[in-house]
Amino acid sequence: MSEQSSCNDYRSRLDEILERVQKPVRYIGGEWNSIVKDHREVAVTVALAYPDTYEIGMSHLGFRILYSLLNRRPDVAAERVFCPWPDLRAELERSRLPLASLETDTPLHRFDVLGFSLQYEMTFTNLLTMLALGGIPLRSAQRRRGDPLVIAGGPVVFNSEPIADFLDAVLLGDAEEMLPEFLDRYRQLRDGGAERQEMLQELAGIPGVYVPSLYASEHDPATGFHITVPSGRAPYPVRRRLILDIDKHPFPADIVVPFGEIVHDRISVEIMRGCPVGCRFCQAGYIYRPTREREPLDIKRTVERSVEATGYDEFSLSSLNTGEYGAIQPLLTQMMDGFEPRKVAVSLGSLHATTLTAELAEQVKRVRKTGFTIAPEGGTQRIRDVINKNLTEEDILNAARHAYRAGWEDMKLYFMIGQPTETDEDVVGIVELSRKIVEEGRRLRGKRVEAALSASSFIPKAYTPFQWCGMDRIENLYRKQELIRSLVPRNIRFKYHHVEVSFMEGVFSRGDRRLAGVLERAWRKGCEFDGWTEMYRHEAWMEAFREEGVDPEPYAYRELDPRDALPWDITDALVNKQWLATELRRALKKEAGHTLTICGPKDCHGCASFARDCVSGIVAETTGRPMPEAAPPPPPPEPAPIARYRARFTKEERLRFLSHLDLVRTVVRSFRRAGIPLAYSQGYHPKPKLSFGPALPVGVASADEYVDFETRDQIDPEDFLARMRAAAPAGLRFLAMRRLGPGEEPLQKSINVARYSVGLPAAQRAEWLLARFGQARSDGHLTVARERNGKRQMVDVVLDEIELAAAGENQAVLTMSLAPGTSVRPSELVRALLGEQAGTVTIRREQLLIEKQGQRYSPLSAPGVC
Repeated sequence: MSEQSSCNDYRSRLDEILERVQKPVRYIGGEWNSIVKDHREVAVTVALAYPDTYEIGMSHLGFRILYSLLNRRPDVAAERVFCPWPDLRAELERSRLPLASLETDTPLHRFDVLGFSLQYEMTFTNLLTMLALGGIPLRSAQRRRGDPLVIAGGPVVFNSEPIADFLDAVLLGDAEEMLPEFLDRYRQLRDGGAERQEMLQELAGIPGVYVPSLYASEHDPATGFHITVPSGRAPYPVRRRLILDIDKHPFPADIVVPFGEIVHDRISVEIMRGCPVGCRFCQAGYIYRPTREREPLDIKRTVERSVEATGYDEFSLSSLNTGEYGAIQPLLTQMMDGFEPRKVAVSLGSLHATTLTAELAEQVKRVRKTGFTIAPEGGTQRIRDVINKNLTEEDILNAARHAYRAGWEDMKLYFMIGQPTETDEDVVGIVELSRKIVEEGRRLRGKRVEAALSASSFIPKAYTPFQWCGMDRIENLYRKQELIRSLVPRNIRFKYHHVEVSFMEGVFSRGDRRLAGVLERAWRKGCEFDGWTEMYRHEAWMEAFREEGVDPEPYAYRELDPRDALPWDITDALVNKQWLATELRRALKKEAGHTLTICGPKDCHGCASFARDCVSGIVAETTGRPMPEAAPPPPPPEPAPIARYRARFTKEERLRFLSHLDLVRTVVRSFRRAGIPLAYSQGYHPKPKLSFGPALPVGVASADEYVDFETRDQIDPEDFLARMRAAAPAGLRFLAMRRLGPGEEPLQKSINVARYSVGLPAAQRAEWLLARFGQARSDGHLTVARERNGKRQMVDVVLDEIELAAAGENQAVLTMSLAPGTSVRPSELVRALLGEQAGTVTIRREQLLIEKQGQRYSPLSAPGVC
């Protein structure tokens, strides 16, 4: 069987499965801007793997960067794969289908390199799921020639010891130069006939590459940890790879546009890497040092190109602390001057409260108010000083006032409990500060103001000053959550994290190689998606620890001495360990003055392990460049007369798995890419003026769908169709369009009949279907099982509004009224007639019709024309 026919067979078998799973849109691929290459025409194939759901993985900036970076190379094909939700995982296992990439349906075991992006310790079981489903041996020692190299990067790998046995190589730090170098060296070694172990030995010579199998671990009696030690076969420690000039690697503009809604469903452009604040609990703030900014004009051009290339109507300027970007105010003002007339909104990434100004708030709300978050982290000044938050209560309240004056009425507040030295007074302070914030809002905006208070649990992380601190115990964290819950007023919604999940994250964040056996055993007991509260199985995890003879508590709870050896000492994040220890001592002082100012050219605190002066200071002197003066924005144009149009289109191929909301998003973004001048509603949340015909069930294709839309100008039908052909994804074909006359009814009011083709399996006959339909009409009723939102109902169908005719041995034509009350799906009706043995029935909507006074006609026909 050829490679192409094999992929086609895989896709047809997968499509049958997708009829039975939640959110099949996660697995269909074919998104706008996705890149498909012929594996026979490239030298190296890479599967970029994210061990969580599609919605989370597709939101990650690093994933977007690497996909574009690698696919710009003609000799590399990079494809995506995500961890399937348990329903699809079970179906794949039952059908003996491997996990494959979205782009070409290639099973994971057939790639040269499988690269995991690891952002969270609680995805480790998902990594094992993906290896097993992909047909790859779990442990590095079990892999042989022909198996992919399994590599990983991301913040979690700065302590990769708990998963070291499952990884062939770990890439530490910035990947834009390291990963291409890794792939080039891999290709040379592979083409030269190197054996797998020889290959890994050579790859370990690349700066930033850690090959766990080249090191041993020894028990440390002082801590009980197993410490990875030098072997003489590879560098020790392995130093993080650092790119000082990130402008050498522009952020991609042509990002993949998902069909379904993802967590951060917008353009997100990295404007700065690193954070100068220095919160002592925040791992990202240390392992991404020094702070490096992108050029303002490059950011502006990237967003402009991305809006054109994607059809998104919202962008985010993302970083660990966007407000600290030197040119944020002029950059955002210039961008919104251009984007406001186009109804493109902005949201800002994480903001330090001291950087939120009234001017920034005004810019954010110019098109529509996106989400607004303040993260005080601590409820009292004492605890905020301990964690070096560099925030006073007045700073926090002032940021809230700016947001309220700009029109926000609901705010998200992020806090953390269980931090080192925390007392009940600090916990009560969380509620008191939240109450003050809401009171400020009610004074400025009225009684509608509310807030959502979220309290996560402190978890010690490698390469932070608090890496030596133990977690608060589970029972005490529950007590603190209950204390907050008992005190919050009704206008503050309290959300909290699952404490057992936080405990397990703490275990693995400071874990060693002994945890590999625990991890595999827990996975074999069915643990997966452990970061999802509803999926986490604490007792199964504890059983795994007991059976492996490992006590989890010391990893999470033990207070460590800064002189102790640590499992992650094999890596070097380029932050001086002695300096981190000094920061810990500074944090634990009881007197005032134990905070550090924000890093910058004039405030270098000497954190770097590789230079006399803090590189943050050196780099920051070249950043914060002002934007060039821009001409004032033109006056808004006079409102153009609104024109109404109706277009006919198909929803076929893989797009049949889109929900109605997914379809709406896809059509709107296609319109925007095509440059169709859509008219928008007014108010705080302007939306394009368009409406669709009756919704289709997920999994049903259609040759005859309709959308009504309004524009700010007249458009030519032929020009419209040409533009849409160039801007719509495969399966979404626009076939015809006409202008609507005044007073014509919208689609939802006028379309009242649908005609479907019904394809029956070989074991069924259309004549049997018709005979049973005739019998049901003679009986005067038919009871149909209807399933909605997981609930099964039995409903009686009005048979007078249904027509059924044969169209071949295994084909039928079904015509149904869409009047209110006719709420069964065609597939449900067919199964009711044929019984549970109906088999796989293929439904396709062939026509939508308007029926008036006994006449039926197309919605595209002019009024009164049949």
